[in-house]
Amino acid sequence: MLAPGERATAGFFLALELHHAEASSEADLDRLPALLALPEAQPSEPLDAPGHAPAPSLFASAPLLASQDLTAEARRRLFAGERRHEEWQDGQLLSFFAGDAAHVVLRAKELLVQRPHGHILRSGAHLVPDEGALTSTCWMGGVFHSMLTQGHVSINRMLSTQRSLLGLFRTAGLRLFVQADGGDWQLLGLPSAFEMQPQRCRWLYAHGGGLIEVVAEAGAAPDVMSLALHVVQGAALRLRASLNLALGGDDGAAAQRPAWTHSGERLRITPPGGSELAERFPDGSFEIDAAGLAIVGDDGRLFDDGVSRGEPLLCLDFAPAASFSLTLRGALIQAKPPTPQPLALPQWQLPHPALAQLRDILPWYAHNALVHYLSPRGLEQYSGGGWGTRDVCQGPLEMLLALGRTTPVRDLLLRVFSAQNPDGDWPQWFMFFERERDIRAGDSHGDIVFWPLLGLAQYLIASGDASLLDEVVPFHDGEPATLAAHVDRALALIRHRVVPGTGLAAYWHGDWNDSLQPADPALRERLCSAWTVTLHHQMLHTLATAFVQIGRAVEAAALVAESVSVRAEFQRLLVQDDVVAGYALFPEQGERELWIHPRDIRTGLRYSLLPMMHAVIDELFTPEQAAHQAALIEQHLKGPDGARLFDAPLPYRGGPSLLFQRAETSTFFGREIGIMYMHAHLRYAQMLAHLGRAEAFLQALTLAHPIALTDRVPSASRRQANCYYSSSDAAFADRYEAQAHYGRALAGEVALDGGWRIYSSGPGIALGLVISSLLGLRLERGALVVDPVMPAVLDGLTVQLTLADLRFELSYRVGPRGHGVERVRDEAGQEIAAVRRPNAYRLGALALPRPAPDSVCRWTIELG
Repeated sequence: MLAPGERATAGFFLALELHHAEASSEADLDRLPALLALPEAQPSEPLDAPGHAPAPSLFASAPLLASQDLTAEARRRLFAGERRHEEWQDGQLLSFFAGDAAHVVLRAKELLVQRPHGHILRSGAHLVPDEGALTSTCWMGGVFHSMLTQGHVSINRMLSTQRSLLGLFRTAGLRLFVQADGGDWQLLGLPSAFEMQPQRCRWLYAHGGGLIEVVAEAGAAPDVMSLALHVVQGAALRLRASLNLALGGDDGAAAQRPAWTHSGERLRITPPGGSELAERFPDGSFEIDAAGLAIVGDDGRLFDDGVSRGEPLLCLDFAPAASFSLTLRGALIQAKPPTPQPLALPQWQLPHPALAQLRDILPWYAHNALVHYLSPRGLEQYSGGGWGTRDVCQGPLEMLLALGRTTPVRDLLLRVFSAQNPDGDWPQWFMFFERERDIRAGDSHGDIVFWPLLGLAQYLIASGDASLLDEVVPFHDGEPATLAAHVDRALALIRHRVVPGTGLAAYWHGDWNDSLQPADPALRERLCSAWTVTLHHQMLHTLATAFVQIGRAVEAAALVAESVSVRAEFQRLLVQDDVVAGYALFPEQGERELWIHPRDIRTGLRYSLLPMMHAVIDELFTPEQAAHQAALIEQHLKGPDGARLFDAPLPYRGGPSLLFQRAETSTFFGREIGIMYMHAHLRYAQMLAHLGRAEAFLQALTLAHPIALTDRVPSASRRQANCYYSSSDAAFADRYEAQAHYGRALAGEVALDGGWRIYSSGPGIALGLVISSLLGLRLERGALVVDPVMPAVLDGLTVQLTLADLRFELSYRVGPRGHGVERVRDEAGQEIAAVRRPNAYRLGALALPRPAPDSVCRWTIELG
């Protein structure tokens, strides 16, 4: 501890050991004397920069502008119209929703939450990848643009990233200083209010001298972002914008002078010579148009002595004014932008709280899903990323098909099949722009090969586009071939990669649960994930259905035969006592072992959510077995926040792994480790819809979003209310406490924190479930399948939505059963002819003839 005025100097260095076979222990402390005797351990005299004495920077010396709480009158004036889902604590308003798609957060809430409020802006209105598009992350605490990128959301970076949840490093991204006449510089930090819309952020600073508004916006043009400051009340201000440039590929960490040219009110900023970005784009740049720009300078303008330290900071000073504006343009890539394709989301009328909340989360689900698809990164995933093969074949694909947007799905599938390995498999993840095609994972889990085939089947059923199979696309580093040949190659690999002596898919490097990668590589061929087997079965019969519809009956018959065999093996080898195991080990010698099953003697766990619910969805169980799995989930796998992956976390070992790698050694208790993963909970909701459990289905949908969450889950911590959370993380101090007291989380005695935000296939899955299962509409090439599941309290619901080129104005008449359409009537009250689809567990869907293009369907849907 340092006393006031006391100083100390410390440092650190890192020593690496090639192989540490044993678990870490106190014995490692015996190595410290030898390490501390090394020359690297001796302290050296720090210098601010070679030849320069330390000097304070404006980021350290300038105080934050002291924002004030908005009065009730100011809130009414600044946010006109109805306020919805108001959040209060101790008589103080924290946040609310307003307008068509706006969420407003007040400073009092930002001071309460663990994860600061943020938003990702994505330019353009396209539904296919665009290498010219810009992406920027904005933070409530005065980070007006950060991690600004064009195209690839990690490599092609102009501005640095705000990483610390506490905002400890104030230089990151684009920051603003203001100065009143005769006053000192002040940094804009925490505002009085922060308003988010899908393409826009707005900061409001009420302070002793007036009111300042700052707006960051993603332009309709794909390569443009903007920033504007307006003095709403008060005197004109001087403005200094600080941009922490990251064109050197180091996220603005290294001392590297920016290169720029300045002509009038336009700046052209180029990557440093020798950097990766300069090699990728020799003539590329970022451009800034800045009306009223007076002075452009380097980081020296931020230091008291005016001397540059060579930091990658660019300062823009403006003449005193009441309004300022910047336009940020990406000029690394000159690409023709794709056609804008804005999404039209369903609208409904019924004064029910659950529906009002779902209505207001849908624009954010759509926004988050498109970020995950087209600009893959999240608020906590600072590095950015590419396409996870399983993820992009779920959330984006399912959302687009649910909305009838088959054209972008065709583009998605062509990109995915172009990334296929010559052996028929896919990498775990890959980059989807041609420029980065060689950046990809070197291996994959055992389930990955199934996802592109399932996505293709779903697309063919929705579109009837048999010509896609004739498209010629390359294998990665392989010869071009028709897409049908790609499918054959994948199917051949699937048939080969089975557990010896069975027809069950081998585990390989893991399954959907990334935390359960096998510790022993030999297990990849002898271990089987029951969940992967359900996916195998789903792919086979769905692809068979698609092939029948496009006239490939011979291939379809072979797939049906395989699916029948997989079903039989599933029941014979993976189900015992009418309970499906999570995994089964088939050793070379001895009997099979069921893992994560009531008979399991190895893992300590008994129930696994993924195979139970997916086998219900895919009708691999008898009706009695399906009801039994659902009851076991309710009894053993439900928490206050939804369905959980297992009945307890896997034990933490703190040393060499015995069975599974990350689950046993990760110190972080969240995401799959904390076993409440929202993506899996949404599939549980899908299972409930398939069973026709209407009230439980609607409740499960409401647990997946954060609007008014504490009303439904009292142990949920305060959190940002307009974004998707990938998990619900019990706030245990460490893995040991989590293991010992996990039951307290289920009892609501431990706070439940929101996990990673935005980056997930979950938002697309959720939006797809709202359309296809709650509202119950699914478009096929020649049919409209109608199968809503909703409780009787939603009787009288009216809905307006657009799917593909069809407009629907629907009224729902809901009986006590809440599922099983009895009939659909047209505007004149006439019953529309339909064919009943099978459902193993309840009354199935009705398939109506697909309406003619551009039809307006004013129908009444009657449920039992």
